[in-house]
Amino acid sequence: MVIVLVGVIVLRMLASKRYVFEEAAEKFSQTWMACAMAMVQGDLSVLTVRHALIAAKTGTLSALIVGLIAFIFGRVNRWVMVWALGAATMAADLFVHPTHFGPSWMEAAVTSVGAMALAVAFDFFVKRKKNT
Repeated sequence: MVIVLVGVIVLRMLASKRYVFEEAAEKFSQTWMACAMAMVQGDLSVLTVRHALIAAKTGTLSALIVGLIAFIFGRVNRWVMVWALGAATMAADLFVHPTHFGPSWMEAAVTSVGAMALAVAFDFFVKRKKNT
């Protein structure tokens, strides 16, 4: 049974490898930007390499989670991926670093909402333009 499950997973991965990579890369960039903006509270003049590395860790972790979701479920509704990105970003942000403002969950929530907003904007402006 386990061998069959592993075989199905490998076949699924091979069939959707490009899509999973594209989805993960897209979500990494959205999470990175949202995390960097939240850490410096919108003031890009104080953005440092340390901030960029922390944002990269958060982006990588959330991209892995979203990539895994894309791998398991394939192409799903864009709103499902937006909500998945929000949940993955909040979890990754809570795991990677402590908050810079408010309660312990506040910065993670702000980063999550920012990543979701960027994902919706990207879907609306970039992906829609590609399809026309």
